Amino acid sequence: MKKANFNLILGVFLAFAVCMMTSCKKIDDITNPTKYGRIQGIVTNYTTNEPLQGVNISLSPSGLSAVTGSDGRYEFNDIEVGQYTVQGMKTGFETNTKSIVVTENGVASGDMQMRTATTGFNLNVEYLDFGNHFNTLTFKIINASTTTPMSWEIFESLNWLTVTPNTGNLQGGQEVTLIVTIDRTLINQNTTGNITIHSADMDKILPVSVSL
Repeated sequence: MKKANFNLILGVFLAFAVCMMTSCKKIDDITNPTKYGRIQGIVTNYTTNEPLQGVNISLSPSGLSAVTGSDGRYEFNDIEVGQYTVQGMKTGFETNTKSIVVTENGVASGDMQMRTATTGFNLNVEYLDFGNHFNTLTFKIINASTTTPMSWEIFESLNWLTVTPNTGNLQGGQEVTLIVTIDRTLINQNTTGNITIHSADMDKILPVSVSL
């Protein structure tokens, strides 16, 4: 009999707990409803200000995506309020990102401009002059693109000159310092030569001179 009473009491308690939890959830849904807003934007060419069609737009952290139309426009509807990152990607253009705050019943601006992608690389010097006393000099290779990675390689056929390193990879916007060393015991007169820096997009010649 006592066991039956215990089971009855336990059942009533569990039923009451479930009821309370359900009621609390309903109350919370009423007092703290989910709030939504919208994001609307237009993507344009940074140089010409013309609308860009076919830009892939991703919204993080929602995971939603969209593609701009012929007018460069896109939109995301019924987005929960909060902070988001919009990213635009299109072949031939540098990727762009923008932070956006969505407010209740508000329309957040997702306008952005995209620059034409730059390819190739730059050097920080135009020539290397060892004069009559330097045995080691340096120069830098700088990836001209801020987003596109590149590979590079050094070509030189001078037995008195060594470049270290002679191959490598650079991420967007990165640079690398190369060390150029000469062996003066292999040089018997004022000498000049060239170092060729090669990438998939371009070659550059770096003149070298040595005086005795």
